[in-house]
Amino acid sequence: MRPDTSQWSDSDRYEFYDSLSVEGLAWECLRRSEPYQEHFAELAAMNAETNPYTDDAQHLWGLRFPGATEPFRARTTGRLVAARQSGRSAHRHRAVVPAVAASARAC
Repeated sequence: MRPDTSQWSDSDRYEFYDSLSVEGLAWECLRRSEPYQEHFAELAAMNAETNPYTDDAQHLWGLRFPGATEPFRARTTGRLVAARQSGRSAHRHRAVVPAVAASARAC
């Protein structure tokens, strides 16, 4: 199953790579692997190409992570926003926009 490499330098043939998902890119690389092609040919010869892969085969071809999954829980490191800044209360030191202050007095 030798791939056709006659047009390897034609960039138009590889434009679709820009829109591939991570899984799509992984598949494009895996399907070009000669050992994977041989393995698939063996499955096809046994009419087993549609059967699920064994756990060993999944690990061999990188179709599963090597370890068990673990839950992810981010731990907070403290407050995201300080309640008080520089020891001053926020209401006493508000910024006043002159135009807003003038219109407030006119009411």
